[in-house]
Amino acid sequence: MATANIQLPDGTKVSIEGTPEEISRVLSLYGPKVAAADVARNPPDERPLTNSRATNGAVPYLRELITEGFFSERRSLADVQRSLEELGHIFPISHLSTPLRRLVVGRQLRRLKDGRNWVYVRG
Repeated sequence: MATANIQLPDGTKVSIEGTPEEISRVLSLYGPKVAAADVARNPPDERPLTNSRATNGAVPYLRELITEGFFSERRSLADVQRSLEELGHIFPISHLSTPLRRLVVGRQLRRLKDGRNWVYVRG
């Protein structure tokens, strides 16, 4: 699948997705007046990757850990990151603290102070 981002003479920006032939036909309709700002081509057998982290972040994976009983014991942020990595979900620690806090606010988890760090436990 190819993608083209073009700007029409009146300033309108258009994004086109299709086969290279389809995009070529659309571009030929507008002639040389159209400036193709960006044309990217993906191999035809390879669809663009959709990443759940981009849309949902770590929350679905954290909820999965909750239902599996992972948080039946006190868990540190590093414990959570390690467990997610073992399942194949790689997140920096900085991307886990906010989703965990949101689960605490939503009362799905509790957050307790353990020395200088927070630990999370099912509630």
